[in-house]
Amino acid sequence: MAFENNVFINCPFDGEYTPLLRALVFSTLYLELQPFLSQTLSSSNIRINQIKHHIKSCKYGIHDLSRSKAMTKGELPRFNMPYELGLDIGASEYGNKLLKTKKILILETERYHYQKVISDIAGQDISSHDDDPKTLIKKVRNWMSANTTNTVSPYTEIWIAFNQFTEDLQITLLSTHTPEDIEDMPIGDYIKFVKDWIPSFKNN
Repeated sequence: MAFENNVFINCPFDGEYTPLLRALVFSTLYLELQPFLSQTLSSSNIRINQIKHHIKSCKYGIHDLSRSKAMTKGELPRFNMPYELGLDIGASEYGNKLLKTKKILILETERYHYQKVISDIAGQDISSHDDDPKTLIKKVRNWMSANTTNTVSPYTEIWIAFNQFTEDLQITLLSTHTPEDIEDMPIGDYIKFVKDWIPSFKNN
């Protein structure tokens, strides 16, 4: 897909975040966008160079900073997500004419949390999802609706489709995969399944 349909997703990849990650990826695909994530990058190249290439290739950027803080006592904050957000904002501010059309959504768990700890982020488009996949889908859908001239599906339609896909995926794979295999599925495999499933759902 071209620049206009590409979305760079910058988010955590831990097990606790998986339900949100899958809802985020599903909603972008349902909205006919092509997601690019660092976890799908080739290990043969320097990762940051590939991330910068994705940022330059994507009109849209979705950055979830909800795990960019210590989650348990004694744990160090994870700064790669704010760093990649900074790269994306820099590309939109200082890039060429095409890159200046970029649209960026910042997600977090608690409303206003990052406006408190990163004051320079004020004025950016920030939405809280409360660690709820349904809320996240609604936020992404409404943001896309505000930033495109295309007709965007209602978030309830996307939510229903997401739940139907999740159920169908379980039924399809349980005969050949363990529940652990399904739960730990690489995001690249998940994207392939979603892409194969969505057209049949929309045509019903």
